[in-house]
Amino acid sequence: MKIKCNEKGFSIVELMVALLLGLFLVSGVTGMYISSKQTYRMTDNLSRLQESLRFSLDFMSHDIRMASYLPCRTTTNNTNAVVGGAATWFLDYFARGIHGYEGGVDVIPVASAVADTDAIVILKASTYTSSLIFHNTAGNTFELNSSFSDQDFERGRIGVVCDPRQASIFQISDADYGLNTVSYGDNTNIVPGNTTTTIGTYGEDALIASYKPEIYYIRASTQNPSVNSLWRSNLIAFGPPTGTNTAQMNAEELLEGVESMQILYGVDITAPNDQVVDRYVTANNVADWQSVIAVRLGLLMVTGEDVTAQLDTNSYNVAGTIISDATPISHPADRKLRYVANTTINLRNRVQ
Repeated sequence: MKIKCNEKGFSIVELMVALLLGLFLVSGVTGMYISSKQTYRMTDNLSRLQESLRFSLDFMSHDIRMASYLPCRTTTNNTNAVVGGAATWFLDYFARGIHGYEGGVDVIPVASAVADTDAIVILKASTYTSSLIFHNTAGNTFELNSSFSDQDFERGRIGVVCDPRQASIFQISDADYGLNTVSYGDNTNIVPGNTTTTIGTYGEDALIASYKPEIYYIRASTQNPSVNSLWRSNLIAFGPPTGTNTAQMNAEELLEGVESMQILYGVDITAPNDQVVDRYVTANNVADWQSVIAVRLGLLMVTGEDVTAQLDTNSYNVAGTIISDATPISHPADRKLRYVANTTINLRNRVQ
């Protein structure tokens, strides 16, 4: 008699084969997911790095190009009436117009600048100007041809006035927005104040603007102190509306992820000047800042997180300075992504 077996299902061998196949499938999908996620992180970080780099270069290039800007193009008969004058680095406008600090050599005049990174000072007038109606030399007052805001000519700010024959820097001691007048005579409530009120006589062909010096430098980020940022300090008038107002530099963080900045200055040392760069030198080797007609700017960007599988031991040429994990000026041997760019900027107000 035949015995019928009603048992149905998979054998143990079949189950093991199925489990093994499933394991392979899950491993493959997991690997694809991890690879896709890593690719996304890499692409996303690279995209943000390149966008930050474009912003940094565009932002700095515009300001560097405008170094030495004066609405009237005056080159002689200049007066700096502000206390400190050329001894105060951000007021050394007529003698320099632009100057830099070489990292590791010069002392950068800002707080917490990163060692071995360069800094650049850009001295210029604002592009917003007002013409004069009248210059009251006895009352040390300019009457302007147009209305203005407190951001342009508030008490304590540094102003620039010029015509085709002369130019002067002064600190504003009072501003009347109703009468459109700016005064520079009373030092009672302004710091550092003016050393003189004898700044020449200006007529209706004169222009007045606020003074806009800036310094760009590298400093640790406030949000992520393990990463460096591009910082800028610019001149403001600090103080209450009725108290003492001080002209001082105000620091602001512009962009995270700028690990290093290296700068070379193109100098025209041919006599007479032919407005052609003869050589590029570091800031500490510039003999005369009036001879600088171009700036070679190098930025080394870095991501805020580890995104690469291998340690970064690459070397980067940042405006002629080699930066690697083993050079005197170095970067950490970490898994962060780095990107470098170099650009050369002509000084518009030095090259005809």
